[in-house]
Amino acid sequence: MSDHALAEGLAGLASRVDNLAHVTAGAESRTLEDQEDRLAKLTLVAIAVDMDATDAKYRNAVKRVQAAIDAIGNADKKIQNVARVIAGVAKALDVAEKLLAKAAGV
Repeated sequence: MSDHALAEGLAGLASRVDNLAHVTAGAESRTLEDQEDRLAKLTLVAIAVDMDATDAKYRNAVKRVQAAIDAIGNADKKIQNVARVIAGVAKALDVAEKLLAKAAGV
């Protein structure tokens, strides 16, 4: 795993969340747009901060981000698992935010 895996995953997840936001409506769409904004900011932090790719918390964050990406792939086909996707993205965001805040010394 490269130490860019988290940044790349966050960027990819942001793109997928954006795509899903455009095919949903109402509160779900607004929630996805908010999540996309958070993901974009975290992507920039992940690019700027030097992280240890062997760290268990780093690997967990990458795993959560990938799980959210996979969930969106399934939701894109059916557009019926949006609530589950939102919850998965929220978990990925929480894990990544905690890791990046610590790595950035915030």
